[in-house]
Amino acid sequence: MKRINIDPSKCVGCRICEITCSFHHFGVFSHELSNCNIDSEDALGNFTPLICIQCEERSCVHSCPVEALSIDPVTGAVRCDHDKCIKCGLCIKACDHKGIGFIMLDGEDRIAVCDLCGGDPKCVKRCFIKAITFEDDDAVCDKENSL
Repeated sequence: MKRINIDPSKCVGCRICEITCSFHHFGVFSHELSNCNIDSEDALGNFTPLICIQCEERSCVHSCPVEALSIDPVTGAVRCDHDKCIKCGLCIKACDHKGIGFIMLDGEDRIAVCDLCGGDPKCVKRCFIKAITFEDDDAVCDKENSL
């Protein structure tokens, strides 16, 4: 199975991932309406993509009291049934990677979590410096273990 890999040392804060995601999912170019975000310390030049990396723990899924979060059997992506979601925020608190959050859609809070664009993440294709990649699980684990 493949998952998202993030290398903050490569991110320059261009935020192309955010607008690519918002356009693909919502049909608008918006930094606020995106399933990924860039955490920035502009003065220091530090930027970190915050996106669901489809971690092994899936603490967000396990923390949901109404089972609104599940794992797509084909892509392995976390998905949210927005009709079931009670917007309690427990999934956000449970995520150690800061990869899930709220967005405002049509005047209502809504859980924002990467769905891997159906297995072909658009943010990865547009990240020209490869701060966000989509790799086999073994390759990601090897990189994490070498840190």
